[in-house]
Amino acid sequence: MSLKELSLKHEYRSDKTELIKDFYTPCLKNATRYCRAVAYFSSNGLQKIVDGLPSLISNGGHISLVTGPKLTADDIEAIKNGYEARTDGLNSYIDCDFDVVSQDRLMLLTWLIVHKYLDIKIAVPTKTNKTYPRGVYHEKIGIFLDSNSNAVSFSGSSNETVGGLINNFESIDVHWSWDDTQGRVQQKIANFQRLWENNTDKLEVVDFLNAVSDDILINQTVYETEDTTTDTPEIIENTMSYLPNNIKLRDYQDEAIDAWFQNSCHGLWEMATGTGKTITTLSALAKLREEKRRLFVVIVCPYQHLVDQWHEDVLRFGFKPILAYKNSKKWIAQWGEAVALYNWCVDNEVCIITTYKTYIGSKMQALLSGLKNTTSVFVADEVHHFGAEQCRRNLPEVFDFRLGLSATPNRWFDQTGTDALRKFFGETVYEYPLDKAIEEGFLCKYYYHPHLVDLTEDEFEEYEHLTEKIGKLYYRVEQDQTNKTLEHLLIKRARLLNNATNKLSKLNELLEDKVDSLHHTLFYCAPGKINPVLELLNDLGLRIAKFTAEESSDKRQELLEMFDAGHLQALVAMKCLDEGVDVPSTQTAYILASSSNPKEFIQRRGRILRQFPGKEHAEIHDLIAVPPAEYRQHSSATFDTERKIIQRELKRFSEFAGSALNEFSARDIIWQLAKDYNLLDIFGDSR
Repeated sequence: MSLKELSLKHEYRSDKTELIKDFYTPCLKNATRYCRAVAYFSSNGLQKIVDGLPSLISNGGHISLVTGPKLTADDIEAIKNGYEARTDGLNSYIDCDFDVVSQDRLMLLTWLIVHKYLDIKIAVPTKTNKTYPRGVYHEKIGIFLDSNSNAVSFSGSSNETVGGLINNFESIDVHWSWDDTQGRVQQKIANFQRLWENNTDKLEVVDFLNAVSDDILINQTVYETEDTTTDTPEIIENTMSYLPNNIKLRDYQDEAIDAWFQNSCHGLWEMATGTGKTITTLSALAKLREEKRRLFVVIVCPYQHLVDQWHEDVLRFGFKPILAYKNSKKWIAQWGEAVALYNWCVDNEVCIITTYKTYIGSKMQALLSGLKNTTSVFVADEVHHFGAEQCRRNLPEVFDFRLGLSATPNRWFDQTGTDALRKFFGETVYEYPLDKAIEEGFLCKYYYHPHLVDLTEDEFEEYEHLTEKIGKLYYRVEQDQTNKTLEHLLIKRARLLNNATNKLSKLNELLEDKVDSLHHTLFYCAPGKINPVLELLNDLGLRIAKFTAEESSDKRQELLEMFDAGHLQALVAMKCLDEGVDVPSTQTAYILASSSNPKEFIQRRGRILRQFPGKEHAEIHDLIAVPPAEYRQHSSATFDTERKIIQRELKRFSEFAGSALNEFSARDIIWQLAKDYNLLDIFGDSR
């Protein structure tokens, strides 16, 4: 078969023809190569032309696609997986039958790339004029070629999407090489060849994986379903002009922004981990920028990796951020240039993203003290850190507007720091708790499985010794006096519980029959237990890796990608997963190190409950070290003190159980512990 045998029309228009049935499928069945250049592409659109693909493949065919950078998140992941599997020689897709993979659009997309039947490149216009913003790649041409060098070219309005192929009213003009006196087909072939080889003026065309690493791709939110009526521009449009086109805020995010503005752009947001505080904040800043026209923004984060994460999102909102950490010579020079352009009204905004460590340094403080006549806003991410003594000595009064972000802004055993935060930022203006986020479907549901683990004799002896010391200091906290020594003793006692010897044997017992089925699992360990846990998991034959501050940022990113893809069954982590690192694919967590500090356990639970494709719920196993039952006696000299401590920790257990799918069975596990310490009122239980 050849293209020349087809009865083609010079025009295909939605009022008289079906684009796929009458044009695409016949051409694909007779072609050995399909070259396509479009503004928008989606896997939903790819699946619509699936009837023509088996013949193209059996002909030894290939699809070369150039498209713009706006793709859905799942398409980006599917394409990326295909190229990485091809590069790594992973054969999991090779043995799959086409009839099977064609039923799933994402699997089909990955399968075609793994087999080298499809290659995708990304086209981005180069910016040639400083006055106007960069345009978009909006060309739409296609070429079919057969084994006899016959060619069919077409151009018109349709994209490679459901809307472009089926739902929209479209038209295309068609020409063929065996009757092309004006050379239109050859011109289209030459144009595409230059495009594919990145030899087109005013365009940069890059390989897909380079587009990923260079952060060229734009994750879009799409309407695309079987009922789609439009695919131009295929992005949910906002009624709010200050937002990027690919941002659509949830109702609670709008409510948080409104509450902040109603409080004169001062205050704290208490929003559960995983509910989008970063996007909500940047939307608020964009709104403030639109109102004030000129804006000086400083965003402060506790860790460097959070600065990098903020940087990625800030760019989406049109800010030009300066990352102020590490090389001070570089960022100070950038600061000076940006402020000069701002003061001369060449630029109307400055955005600095920095770490707490850099912020409290003398260089940053000197620069901040020089700010005058600016409309300025100060944002503190994970604001509870800002209440530390060294930070709160440098609260920046120069800023007109202030916003603090945290799931838990109150500082543990530090009322002075908490009061300083609330005095500077203002009180909480909006709350969006975890149970509400779960109820409204923005975080996934979960099961909570507490496991009580007895301390050994030696551990209990040390536990009693620490508890006695703690009891002598408790009255100072109750009288709002100094608590540094008490905090140190509580940390030491928590360390003892987190390193309890019997937790390892309990973990081994829990995992024995789950080795083969275990996947996307996190193990939270105390620093002293990470190597023993690694040894235990290795002995069980699990594919695991350590995820700690010792690994480089590049290594950690690689581990997260392997974990998401399922190449690693589990990660063994310490504190570096508590704040800011997203691991949404996590389905199960074993918590061997915990704390009664609400900040820590709320952060950990939030990490586990982020949504991910195919994730219906999460499982949380909490290994809780406790005194053996025979020592929980009212006659004990330290019972009253121990009861106060247990009371705090039972609140954590109750918090976990209260929002769980198995609330009552989870409470039953720790009911006896509460009874032993006469604390059943925590559960509202009087049995």
